[in-house]
Amino acid sequence: MYVITTGPERVETRTTLAGVLAFLNLESAPKPGLRAEDLAVRHVERGAIPVVRLPSGQFAVRPAGDTKAILTSIMDEVERFIVRPGGKVLRPHEMSRSSWQAVYAAGRLAVFTSEAVDPDQVVNLESPNLDLFAVAEPFNAYDFVNAEFHRRFGWSTNGPAYVPGAGTNARHEVHVAYALQRGEPVRDCILNAYRKDGDAADAGHHDLHWLPTLIAVPALRGALSAHKLQALCAVMRHDKLAITALNAALLIALVKPLPDDCTYAAVEDALFAARVIPPLALPAGRPSTGEDANPVSPLAARLHALVGAKRHTERIARAQAERAKGGLSERGLHREMALAAMERDHGSFSWPNRFALAVLQRDIATLLQTLDTPNDRNTSSKRALREECGVVLTGVPAATRRRRIFEMCGFSESEQWRWEAQALTARSERLQAADAEWARKRAEESRWKLDGLLMNGREYVDLCIREGFSQIRHFPRGSARVYYIEQPATRTIRRLQANDGTLAYARSRLATASPALAMAA
Repeated sequence: MYVITTGPERVETRTTLAGVLAFLNLESAPKPGLRAEDLAVRHVERGAIPVVRLPSGQFAVRPAGDTKAILTSIMDEVERFIVRPGGKVLRPHEMSRSSWQAVYAAGRLAVFTSEAVDPDQVVNLESPNLDLFAVAEPFNAYDFVNAEFHRRFGWSTNGPAYVPGAGTNARHEVHVAYALQRGEPVRDCILNAYRKDGDAADAGHHDLHWLPTLIAVPALRGALSAHKLQALCAVMRHDKLAITALNAALLIALVKPLPDDCTYAAVEDALFAARVIPPLALPAGRPSTGEDANPVSPLAARLHALVGAKRHTERIARAQAERAKGGLSERGLHREMALAAMERDHGSFSWPNRFALAVLQRDIATLLQTLDTPNDRNTSSKRALREECGVVLTGVPAATRRRRIFEMCGFSESEQWRWEAQALTARSERLQAADAEWARKRAEESRWKLDGLLMNGREYVDLCIREGFSQIRHFPRGSARVYYIEQPATRTIRRLQANDGTLAYARSRLATASPALAMAA
C-alpha cells in the first residue's frame, strides 16, 4: 500500500507504485501548480520514496534499486493486484478506469523510463558481486517492458485489441465502449466513471459519442454491429432525438436488416422511411432588397434566368451523383433539390444588374473582363447578350470577338487602338508602382550601416540619392554581379544588394526622379 500526501488535508492511497505514477501524471486529481516538494510518497512497510519533477513537467518516483529490479517490481505489483488478482488475466473493460491507468502508467515506462528510474544512476563499483571482467551490455528498457507485458498478460503495453483483428488502443473508454457493443458484461462500478456525473463523463465525447447511449440503454448492447450502431447513434444525435428504452427495439428492428457495411445514408433512409426522423428543415429564404431585388433591364432578367437555371442543373446533378454513390440520403436529396429551386427562383439580381448596366453605360473595361474570354467561360452572359442584343461572341476568332465588344460600345477601330494603348500604358504604370512598393518594403526590412549610423535599406538609398548618387552600375564577380550606386561628380561608389530590395528600390527612385539618371545594369 502506498500513501500519497499532497497537502495537509489531502491523502490518497494506491496499491501499486504504477498507481502512484498514474495519480501523479495521468489522473486529474493533483491540483495545478503542485510542486515536487509538496508531495510525499511512502510505502507502508518500506518507507518513503523520493518524488522529483522532470524537465517535461511530469512527476517521477525514485525507489531504490537498479533499472531492471525497479521495472520488475512495478510489473509484479501490477500483475498481482490489478491484471491477475485471481489468477485470470483481466481485460481493460474488466478493470476500473483508475486500475487501467495504473497498468498504462507501467507500460509507459518502456519509453518514459525516467519516471521511475534515475537516468544518471551508475553501477555500484564497490559491489562485492561485480565482475570487472564481464562485458556489460546496455539494458534496453523498451524491449524488457514490452517482452514482460506479452509474457505476463499476452498483450502489449497498449492493451489487447479493442476489436478482434483491429489495432490496439490505450484508452480505457475505447475498450469499455466496444465491449458493451459486443454485449459483453461490464460491471456498473466500472460504468459509473462514464455516467453523466462521473469524472470521466467527457471521455471520448467526440469519437465515442455513442458510449453514453450504450450505458443508458442496455437493450442496444450486443444488438448491432459496431458500424451500424455508430451510424444509428450519429443519425439520432444529428436530429437531436434520444435513444431510449422505449424506442430502442424499433430502431434495432429498422437497422438490423441492413448490410454490415451500410453507409450512414442507408441508416438515415431506413429511419426516414419509418418516419422516425423528419424531413430536413430548409433555411428561411431572404428575398433580395434594394437595387438587387428587381432587374434593371430585360438583359438583366434574362441573364438572371440563365444563371439560375445553370446553377439549378449543376446542383441537382451533383446531388444525384452523390446519391448514386450512397453518400447522400433520400431526405438529403430532397433538401438539395429544394435548395436548388430556391437559389434559382429567388437569387439576387446583383451580378445581372451590374452586367446590364455595364452594357448600357458602355463600361468597356468591365465588358472586356467578362466577355473577352474563351467560349467555355461566362457562357450565360454571352448567351443573354446574343439573345437580347444580337451580339454573337462565341464561335468566332478572338480578334473578332474583341472587335465586336468595342463596336457594341460605339468604338471605331482607331478609337479601339487608342483605348488599348492607353490601357497598356496604365497597366504598365500600375505594375511599376506595385514593383516600387514591393522594393520599398523589402528595403525597409534590411539593415545597413554607413559611417557608424544604423539605418534600414530605404533610408540608406534615400540618403545616397540626396547626396548626389545617381547612377547604378555593376561589375562581374565570378558568375555573379556586384551592384553599386555612383556619384558621377566624385566617382564615389556605395554598395547595393539585389536580394534585400535596395537595388530595386534605388532603380525605382531614380526612374521616378529623373529617368535620364537611371542606367540599367
